[in-house]
This record gives sequence, C-alpha cells and structure tokens, in this order.
Amino acid sequence: MYLHAIRSFAVVFLMGFLNQCLGSIWQSWWSYDGISGPHFWGILNTEWHLCEKGRRQSPINIDPKTLLFDTTLGNISIDTNKVRGTLRNTGHYVEFLVDPSLPHAPNITAGPLAYKYRITGFTIHFGSIDFKGSEHTIDRQSFPGEIHIMAYNTDLYQNMSQAIESPNGMTALSILMQIGETSSSQLELLTPAFKAIKYQGQEEEVPSISIHELLPPTNHYITYDGSLPFPGCQETVTWILLNKPVYISRDQISILRQLNRGTEDVPKLSMGNNNRPTQNMNGRGVRTNINVPKPTRLCSVEKEVFYEANIPERL
Repeated sequence: MYLHAIRSFAVVFLMGFLNQCLGSIWQSWWSYDGISGPHFWGILNTEWHLCEKGRRQSPINIDPKTLLFDTTLGNISIDTNKVRGTLRNTGHYVEFLVDPSLPHAPNITAGPLAYKYRITGFTIHFGSIDFKGSEHTIDRQSFPGEIHIMAYNTDLYQNMSQAIESPNGMTALSILMQIGETSSSQLELLTPAFKAIKYQGQEEEVPSISIHELLPPTNHYITYDGSLPFPGCQETVTWILLNKPVYISRDQISILRQLNRGTEDVPKLSMGNNNRPTQNMNGRGVRTNINVPKPTRLCSVEKEVFYEANIPERL
C-alpha cells in the first residue's frame, strides 16, 4: 500500500511538472484530429479539463425549434473605426490580431451584453469541402466557414488573459460564411495577405481594415452562454451568432484551403476542417431577437418562434 501511494504521488508530480514545463509545447501540440484532436484535449493536459468535463462548451448546434424569443434583446453596437493589425497562420486557424498599441480599438456593446468588450481580433475556420467547415451548425447543417470576432470585458478586467479566466470575461461574435458570386469587401482586402501566410508561423501586416464592415447587414442574432472553442475551453464566453452569412468567393476559399498546418520546412496537412465538433447543450437556453410570426390560432400553447437558417444549396 505504501509503494502504491509513492507511485501515485510520482505520477501526479510528473504530470504537474510536465504541464508546467511544457505549456508552450501543449499550445502547438493540439489539433483538430487524431490523438491530439478535440476528444483528447481535456485528457492529456489537466489545465484543459473543461474541454472534457465542462457543461457549457462551444460550439453547439442551433435547433430552430428550441429558440426562445426574448423581447429584451436589443441591437448590438460595434464601433466603426478602422484598425491595423497582423494576419497570421497559427497552424490551427487564420488569426487577425488588432495592433494592441492602438489607443482606440473598436468595442462591442449592447445586445445581450451588460458590459463593454474590446475587440482583439478574429479567427477564421473553414472546411475542405463546401458543406463542412463552420463550428456552429444550424439544424445540423454546416456552412463552408465561420468567423469568430473575439473581444474581452474592459469594464471589469485589465487584459484579455485575465478576462478569459473570469465570469462575463469574453464575448465572441460569430459570422457564418457562405460561398457567393461576390465577396465581402473586407475579405477581398485580406486576400493578398491570405496568400502570404501559406505556412504556420508566417504573418502579414494589414494596414487598415474595418471589422464593422465585415459584418452582414442584419440586427438579428441568437445568443447563449458558452466557452472558448479551443484549449483550454474556458466557460466565460457570451456567444452572439448573426442570422445572415458573410459571402466569400470561390477563389478566396480556394486560397484558404491551400493554407498548411505545418511550417515550410515541415509541411503537414491542409488547414481545412479546423472546427471543433458541436457540444452537448446540457440544459442551456438559446435566446434570439428574431421576430416571431403571427399566430395562426386564437388560442395556442405551441411555440411560435422560428429561425431561418441560410443553408447552402446542395449541388
């Protein structure tokens, strides 16, 4: 029994030592498939235990039949000032980081938010085929891609690192991507930078971009309490999903699908399909400000809420 206790202590000590010393290695080690994929995130690194045991995880499937219409949900407000920053290939996804030295970075306020959230950048997720790629799904249907605009609570917290670990710390604005004849003007602006970051670690400066103009023209959205969709899966995120997609051209998404997860010296697979599987709802409610249709009966207890998904037509 004494020997067993020593062995147990040694295992715990070793795992703690590895997690402390290999923190940066873990960050580059995780992926979206295989033994380093989502099903193992919370097992091999104890600091990511919420990825396995959390009950408010993201992304989720949006079931139109269960949405709750909330009359208190007003319009979202996003500042219109343009920003400069860096677009980079992280090996996991395309990431745009707003220059932290800017004195006036844009903020997200109102809607379901009680605080002011400063935008730090956005990530882009996409599939290798047209009917796969988004992290969130609508009625089990996936979109070709999804953009996550990330912001942290500046009313309560001094920086993003502190906010990630704290209640009401983060908000994520989700924009589903659809392939169209024409593209968003801001995605067109980023296209030359996409070509310059083919391999992990490569980055390109973006002198000016409007995150506000990246959004589709809609005031309708759904919202729920969730998590970061990557390790460590902290459950501190208010998610806001817009009900209209942003359009990307076929040439542009083809460029994204040529991006590589590995470095130029050690190339790996295409970055495509960098989406975490949808997570269990565990009793969470999903609210929306989308108008309800007129009732068809004078007296009815049936739900009249609806959510019209922009689902791509199958060829």
